[in-house]
Amino acid sequence: MSNLIVEKGSQDLSISINRPQSSNALSLTLIEELLKVLSDYEDNHEIKSVVITGTGDKCFAAGGDVKELNEVRSETAIENMITIGRKTIDKIRYYPVPILALMNGHALGGGAELAIACDYRVAVKKSTFGFIHSALNITTAWGGVIDLIDIIGNRRALLTLIEGKALTTNEAYKIGILDSVCESVEDATKDIKNIQKRINNCGSSIIRANKSIINEHKKALHNNLKEFESREFKKSWSSKEHWESMNKLFSKSSS
Repeated sequence: MSNLIVEKGSQDLSISINRPQSSNALSLTLIEELLKVLSDYEDNHEIKSVVITGTGDKCFAAGGDVKELNEVRSETAIENMITIGRKTIDKIRYYPVPILALMNGHALGGGAELAIACDYRVAVKKSTFGFIHSALNITTAWGGVIDLIDIIGNRRALLTLIEGKALTTNEAYKIGILDSVCESVEDATKDIKNIQKRINNCGSSIIRANKSIINEHKKALHNNLKEFESREFKKSWSSKEHWESMNKLFSKSSS
């Protein structure tokens, strides 16, 4: 089974994360494949928007693959995880056309970082959105904290990160993380298509010009803070408290 399902329309690209049996967990292989797909279509000026969603009805994207995470213990392995993830999430964050997240289910941990790097987020009501990192005694690795601050401000971001809980769609919408909440995937798809219609009314060169200005704003924020974020993540990932939390998670997933 392919990790991604990719469909190109006349003016858009659709990418579905296709690991429903693993809650659409973001394995490093999947993340690298996502980077390649986005890179392949980056200079195609027919494409005016990209939609990222998940298959199945449970998860948009969970965090990392639990079995894989158990192996990430050396400094080199930690650095590798940060670098691969950052490259792909940065590609989403700074893509030349708008990227829309259709959250068919839960977006948790790394999945929340992926969703918040997109330009718009439309969620099915039963979904949750969670920067649950603190529950595992870690910080974000791929720029999620910086995007969160940019979207909802320092005060709300701090409490969201410290609590580390999965927000309901109503809670996430209320504080500005989600752009809209729909009853079903069908309704969410209609909502996404309506946004795309509005985008398609604009010429490709102007879409890209406006997006490039916004990208420069994002880069200024991330360039100031990403090294600090990476340093804090490495410290927290290597901590005794984190591995105690992870061991509980491994026990749970194997039982």
